[in-house]
Amino acid sequence: MSDRPTNRRDFLSGRSAARAIGDAINSASAAEPQTNAPAGSHQRQSAYLEEYSKPAMACQFQLLFNMHQYPQSGPATGEAFELIDRLEDQMTVYRDHSEISQLNHTAFQAPVKVEKRLFGLLQTAEEIHRETDGAFDITAGQLSKLWGFEQRSAKIPEPQAIQTALQTVGSQHITLDAENETVFFAVEGVKINLGGIGKGYAIDRTGGLLRVEGISDFAIHGGQSSVLCAGDNVTEKGSSSADAQSGWPIGLSHPVLPEIRLATFHLKDQALGTSGSGRQGFFHQGKRYGHIIDPRTGWPADRFLSTTVISPSAALSDALATAFFVMTLEEIETYCRTNTDVAAVITIGDPAAGRGDVELVWFNLGDEDWQRA
Repeated sequence: MSDRPTNRRDFLSGRSAARAIGDAINSASAAEPQTNAPAGSHQRQSAYLEEYSKPAMACQFQLLFNMHQYPQSGPATGEAFELIDRLEDQMTVYRDHSEISQLNHTAFQAPVKVEKRLFGLLQTAEEIHRETDGAFDITAGQLSKLWGFEQRSAKIPEPQAIQTALQTVGSQHITLDAENETVFFAVEGVKINLGGIGKGYAIDRTGGLLRVEGISDFAIHGGQSSVLCAGDNVTEKGSSSADAQSGWPIGLSHPVLPEIRLATFHLKDQALGTSGSGRQGFFHQGKRYGHIIDPRTGWPADRFLSTTVISPSAALSDALATAFFVMTLEEIETYCRTNTDVAAVITIGDPAAGRGDVELVWFNLGDEDWQRA
């Protein structure tokens, strides 16, 4: 297994969203120091952005605002980080008291009522599972554990062990009662893990909180693999020149060589999610096995180096980036043709090869939506 403990977070611009934005925006004025950083967070000042950061959900969350645009940015960020902490405490499978852990312990015995918005998230996950023909599945966490990726001691399981695990994998085993907002597992051993959608959901909820606080221009990212950008990244609404491109510039890095940028997107009221296994996996008898497992087969997917999705929602972008990684190009194209508000960029190549062997395939992206390096 790779000695580099990374997953999706390095596939966006490796230096951070703030640095990517800094490359694309010229600023001649120096920033005055701010003193309203929320407790428990880190704030870095630049000449053009306020940046607040906090560790949560096994990554670093960052909130970015145009400098001096919102006097309430510090207090609002404090509320946002408190919300992220609460959501992690609700959704994590690594704390026995969390709502998801309790659900996993008891939902086979009887229907379990869950918090309203969490129930809505489970409905969203079920819909994505259905629309991707099972490529996205919140019950697939046990497969990752079986392969040893959770413990970072990966090895190929016995075929019979994979088949046994697959008997408890499948969102079709989950019954959601919309009237009573309850969850029931039809098969013993089913476990929910929201790792493929929970971070995006937390980012969406955080964005909603900021809008309630009157903040409409901001960027949020979690671990640099999940990004939500709102507004046009222009402090003075009338100052945008005709040749300037509005939106928050977010860089897409090479899946194996993060110092190389492959493209830049300009996001405005959009979210981006990236999945990939170019640097996390192991070799066995000359074949490489990545850490993203197809829940339909129980085996790691190996078609692509990374999959990037742009959509109106961070939760949707995260989930679809995971699903697209195990789908075929034809399946991805069909999905994007049906869902025109979803765009995708697929990186294809050999993880051991250099930049020259990387190919980009994209859907629902026009020349005005991005710049390829």
